[in-house]
Amino acid sequence: MKIKALTFVLALAALGVSQVFAQSFDLGLEAGANFSNFIGGAVSQLGNNANDSKLGFVGGGYLCLNFGTSFGIRPEVLYEQKGAAISGTSITTALDYVEVPILLKFGLGTPVFNPSILLGPSFSWNTLAQSGGKPFSGVNGSDTGLVGGIEIDLSKFLISGRYELGLDNVEQNVNVQNGTFTFLIGYNFM
Repeated sequence: MKIKALTFVLALAALGVSQVFAQSFDLGLEAGANFSNFIGGAVSQLGNNANDSKLGFVGGGYLCLNFGTSFGIRPEVLYEQKGAAISGTSITTALDYVEVPILLKFGLGTPVFNPSILLGPSFSWNTLAQSGGKPFSGVNGSDTGLVGGIEIDLSKFLISGRYELGLDNVEQNVNVQNGTFTFLIGYNFM
């Protein structure tokens, strides 16, 4: 836990120092959908039909510190609905998080149509844990992940798709993590 806290503090410090050197910045809102399920060694013990994708909402804001036209550092604050579903039933495991990804953005630097790659860590804090509509006890209060994806900037609009690999167990002492595909549409208003 101390290593996660130290990593988060170092990421925020680097972000603060980088603001001094940024040439410009973008500020905006984004929203979209998550398709999440559980991954890890203990998932096979749940059975074949116990791990279908769960559809969830994701939305929040971002700040992109631009260092020229082709590189930026992009912290985000998102509310994400994750979890998994059991096929053939209406039973789902709902895990909602407040998440802070800190992404590096590498783009071509073209003015109107700019494809980019997004890479970086994410830090999440659990706000809801339910399974079958009942409280799900034993859930880790935080999660750390790795994010990789692509984004297309179209003037003031953006479209992105990414995958997040959860690094921490969803439930304490059980080898099951979050695996999430996210699709977002955003708007730069500054």
